[in-house]
Amino acid sequence: MAYRENNHRGRVGRDDIRVSRYVPEAPDANGAETGVGGSARQQSVRRDQRPSQRSGQRRRQSASEVRVLMPAEPARTQPPARAEQARAYAERHRKEKRSRAVRRGVIIAVACAVALAIGLVAAHGGAGFPLPSLGGQNEGGEASTPGEQGSDASQDAGQGSQPAAAAENDGRIVMSLGGGADTYVKHGEGYVDGGCYAHDRDDGMITDKVTASGEVDTTTLGDYTVTYTVEDSAGMVATATRTVHVVDDVDGGWDDDGVSVFMYHDVYDATNPPEGAADDQNLISTTLLDQQLSWLNENGYYFPSWAEVRAYVEGGHSLPARSVVLTFDDGSEGFLTYAIPLLERHKIPATSFVICSDSDIQDKLTNHASPYVDFQSHSYDLHRAGTSGKGHGGRIFDLSSAEIAEDLEKSADLLKTSDAFAYPFGDVSDAAPSGVEQAGFLLAFTTQYGQVHVGDDPTQLKRMRIFGTYELGSFEYQAAHGIG
Repeated sequence: MAYRENNHRGRVGRDDIRVSRYVPEAPDANGAETGVGGSARQQSVRRDQRPSQRSGQRRRQSASEVRVLMPAEPARTQPPARAEQARAYAERHRKEKRSRAVRRGVIIAVACAVALAIGLVAAHGGAGFPLPSLGGQNEGGEASTPGEQGSDASQDAGQGSQPAAAAENDGRIVMSLGGGADTYVKHGEGYVDGGCYAHDRDDGMITDKVTASGEVDTTTLGDYTVTYTVEDSAGMVATATRTVHVVDDVDGGWDDDGVSVFMYHDVYDATNPPEGAADDQNLISTTLLDQQLSWLNENGYYFPSWAEVRAYVEGGHSLPARSVVLTFDDGSEGFLTYAIPLLERHKIPATSFVICSDSDIQDKLTNHASPYVDFQSHSYDLHRAGTSGKGHGGRIFDLSSAEIAEDLEKSADLLKTSDAFAYPFGDVSDAAPSGVEQAGFLLAFTTQYGQVHVGDDPTQLKRMRIFGTYELGSFEYQAAHGIG
């Protein structure tokens, strides 16, 4: 299937993102390629929200639509511009965050001064006057929540806005961006939105309620902002933002030989190692994991979203050569307790593949919700022994495609996402890929060792196991060369 680049400049609404993206072309009866649904300049294309009608398509995470509008006229060619490096953009983003923090400090200081003055007046019997909202007021008169949600690991995700009568956001809503908060797009290519996941302390996963808005023009170099908004059943509103950098080049160049998806399992406290930890390849110490995360940041690695990985596999999207995705299988207590704080400290996003039939699954999602972790399917109830004796003995060999799809759809309904799936035990039966497609999953991963390449089957992608018994130097070689 060939890909045609379309640059789109539609109107911005609450649920819309102006984008430039790739739209697949299909040959017509005469062998010529035409846009999906007819005339390429007169049609709008939307992703179908019903995976059952479009096999293999991504199930919509949210109520928002990313509208793709065909231009009536060819996109204008932009004049040559000097490319800015990724590090420069990242530095600018950090400065902007510091500036926002300073402004918040000034506002709080002024509010405190006013409060003190009122107290002095009241103490002397003077008439009082109304206090300003500590959260401040926007132009529409609605109070905004001060500060950030949780810790500085919020990816700007904790600055939720609320109606004036609502209680202050106390962290009940946690928003997790798909991929990093800074997204890099090659000048002239299509923007692929990574989406945003959301969990509410009372409502559970509310990713399907997230809406997105903003403008991204990939024909013009520069920085753009995409804003994600979600409201829970109590009327609490939270937002998260993504900065999209449209650049000519990035440090290290664009990838041409594969992207690494790292596979971890359990994590243990280096100060209190369990028996046999030194010889268990599936266990990694907090010390070694901390070193690996530091190395990734120090060497400027990029963390793409699952949507970006899918577009990369289809050949319609460039990723930086230094791209890596971190995954942790099983949702183990060690990962939840020890790994998540490290990910938050280093501000590196990761995916936890969880077994959705676990009796404590809701507790895991609630107690360990993090701006730097998205929870994806390790199946609903396939992570147990089967009867066939095939592969590693998993239950998936006992089921038809329809039965596998039913299980995965059940997990997607719980997690409110079908972005990624990891085969339990790495078992892939003949019926499994079709089941993955029927369930509408974007990507599915095995335990076969290797990188992800353009043209790979998105239902049977490889990962690179990270052995906990290896030294840091081995990890560095894996990351740099894509081999163990």
